[in-house]
Amino acid sequence: MTARTVFSVTQVNRYVKKMLDSDALLAGLFVEGELSNFNAHSSGHLYFTLKDENAAIGGVMFKGSAESLKFVPKSGMKVIAFGHLGLYEKTGQYQLYVEFLEPAGIGGLQLAFSQLKEKLEAAGLFDASRKKDIPRFAKSVAVITSPTGAAVRDIIKIIRERNAAAKIIISPAIVQGEYAAADIIRAIREVNEFGEADVIVLGRGGGSAEDLWAFNDENLAYAVSASKIPVISAVGHETDFTITDFVADLRAPTPTAAAQIAVFDRAQMLEEICRLLDILTQGFLFSFEARSGAVKSFTEKLSRLTDERLVRERQNLAQSEILLEKVSPYTIFKRGFAITKIEDKLITSVKNLSPGQNIEITWADGEANAKIEKIKIRK
Repeated sequence: MTARTVFSVTQVNRYVKKMLDSDALLAGLFVEGELSNFNAHSSGHLYFTLKDENAAIGGVMFKGSAESLKFVPKSGMKVIAFGHLGLYEKTGQYQLYVEFLEPAGIGGLQLAFSQLKEKLEAAGLFDASRKKDIPRFAKSVAVITSPTGAAVRDIIKIIRERNAAAKIIISPAIVQGEYAAADIIRAIREVNEFGEADVIVLGRGGGSAEDLWAFNDENLAYAVSASKIPVISAVGHETDFTITDFVADLRAPTPTAAAQIAVFDRAQMLEEICRLLDILTQGFLFSFEARSGAVKSFTEKLSRLTDERLVRERQNLAQSEILLEKVSPYTIFKRGFAITKIEDKLITSVKNLSPGQNIEITWADGEANAKIEKIKIRK
């Protein structure tokens, strides 16, 4: 019977692990496959299976590497994983230890952008109803950007050209790299606390998707949304779009365009005021002439109506005089009639008289006193 060497399971696994670790080919593999059984553990580690139509291999991505992901992996998603092949001694299974993961067929940054855009849109951050109006006559503009970039120089130049009286507040911030988003959030908070700006211009010049990535940060999106001061987003070139553009109260295609929107053109405004004054003056003169003509016409009509009315009133007065003359007691007096009274009481019948009474007799031209001597009553 030949001698045999017996190995423990641990020894075998360690031997296999050593072989795998020492193989240069297996130390850095790009593997394409479909994610299956994806599990984002509470520890921050990611566990999954990579599979194609013929085979499958387990995979793990530890927290340190997972934190650098620009997208959210999901089961069913096709990806390309980079890592090394190793053995998990506890189960005796070999698996891929992934250091980098990106979607297959679409860049990780683009997918991350799309996922965050959908999330924030569902949360209502893009709704037009929550956007604040940009003041038409801003007196003070806060500019959040790199103090050394070309963008800040362009913004200052345009604002000075359009309205030299406008106040410019430069709030310097990092606009690229790992710490950019947090620094921009700080600047937005400080400008709001300062409270002197009417509008905020937030932006930077053009660059690659990676250069502009700070403006696709979720926390920054919420900071822009929460700003009490209206925010104009001006990131990159006209064809560049970031999450900040969608959340901001207004998106400008370039920093220069943002400066033009932020302040009104003083010279153009003066021209417009002069034009409106001319229109008002012409309108006033036209109205005055029209009203003068109307007043003249009204005066002439009133004069004509007054003359006609006077003629009618004179005629009525003449008729009234004739009528009064007819019914006047003085007219009757002229025909020989008189008024008889006793102590200012009118005597209307001879029956009211007694012999010996003193009476007053009134004619048209005077009065006389008499004494009743005899009374004769007619039947």
